[in-house]
Amino acid sequence: MRLFRNAAMGFSALAANPFRTALAALGIVIGVASVVTLTSLGNGVSNSVSAQITDLGPNLITVSPGGSSEGGGPEGGPLGGAVSTSTLTPQDTETVAELPSVRAASSNVSTGGLVEGQSVQLSGVDPSYENIRTVDLASGRFIEGNGEVVLSASDARDFLDASPEGAIGQTITIGSSVDEGAGTGAVDPGGSANADQAQPNPGAAPRNLPENLAEGGSREAAQNGVPQNGAAQSAARGERGSNRGGAADAGEEYEVVGVAAGSQQAGIGPAQPATSYISTQDALELSGSETVGQILASATSADSVDEARAGIISEIREAHGGQRDFTVVTQEELLSTLTQTTAQLNIFLAGIAGISLLVGGIGIMNIMLVSVVERTREIGIRKAVGATDADVLWQFLFEAVLLSVLGGAVGVGFGVAASTLMPALLADLPSAVYGTTQIALAFGVAALIGVLFGSLPAYRSARLAPVEALRRE
Repeated sequence: MRLFRNAAMGFSALAANPFRTALAALGIVIGVASVVTLTSLGNGVSNSVSAQITDLGPNLITVSPGGSSEGGGPEGGPLGGAVSTSTLTPQDTETVAELPSVRAASSNVSTGGLVEGQSVQLSGVDPSYENIRTVDLASGRFIEGNGEVVLSASDARDFLDASPEGAIGQTITIGSSVDEGAGTGAVDPGGSANADQAQPNPGAAPRNLPENLAEGGSREAAQNGVPQNGAAQSAARGERGSNRGGAADAGEEYEVVGVAAGSQQAGIGPAQPATSYISTQDALELSGSETVGQILASATSADSVDEARAGIISEIREAHGGQRDFTVVTQEELLSTLTQTTAQLNIFLAGIAGISLLVGGIGIMNIMLVSVVERTREIGIRKAVGATDADVLWQFLFEAVLLSVLGGAVGVGFGVAASTLMPALLADLPSAVYGTTQIALAFGVAALIGVLFGSLPAYRSARLAPVEALRRE
């Protein structure tokens, strides 16, 4: 009974000074709102990244330049180190594709070309790329060999002034935008784990090999998706290679067999403009490179990913003379790394927001200390008529806790509102994800701060002697 009476008196004291009560609780409101907002948005970003990686498929394996060069060295972290020069070749892609645990493999070369004097971004891939990554087509089909191109919707509109359906069957002339012998790196156009890398290619073979061109080659083999390299590739493309002549402005005709739809969603981050696709060999000739920037592979099943990864490491390392100059990344490793990173980021953001709670607690303690001084006569009278030290202690402690709880409740409301409105105002920001645990934790911390920072004023009020309290007034 006495506890309820003390609580009622504490509530009455706070209601008697509403403005001062609101100012005392403001720090708690800001602190709790900040914690709820930042952690909710952080959870939203984490879930969004995880969903994008999962959408790429659990069987996806990426081989990128960079890694240890010694067999006993590290196997390369999930995000792998990048190097300026790639040593991955189309033959490495063939080796990966032949592994029994690999369903499909494709090289990936990112390069640039010139169409009517304008730059165009091109991704050189194998026909099997469509079996590894989903390519949304507005019309037509995916590339099946050399001399074919799948244009992005914007490229079809800009260079052919045609609809996706109208562009099919037309030809487009693409010239090299790099000097002879200069190469480019490659990156998965879907935006997977690696960024674009520029790759100088010292010692790259000239794109025209007259002695091989005379043999005519076999274009049909290339169209069937059979990877070739070096002289054999030039021979297979005899009638097409003669048009290049090593000149930066030389062009060659490509048949438009498909048009990509809109933009490609990146594996991490916002959507990227859709690239135009050509065959790996065509991209290598345009870039003047003999190496690819990335190899994408798909394991036969989720259970065979580890087996496929081990086989890829073993086979490519053997092909590279025992050098570990590449990094193999699976989706599970990438997801694990990014989950750990976002979790640490959430803790860091919550810690920053928690500083506001600390400041709010100090504000409550200051207000309560002032309240003890102002209400010295009230304390003296209560103790003179029989109130115990515990009664006075609980009254002031209840006031401090009530300030924190009310501030915490209002702060949770503001935090939920802010984290709901921000994704609506910022298009690239994923929706917030609220967790019962985080809201309860923020609310509980607010109440704990009320207890901690209200203890000193409550203790000082309880220690006042009635005679001294009345005389001080």
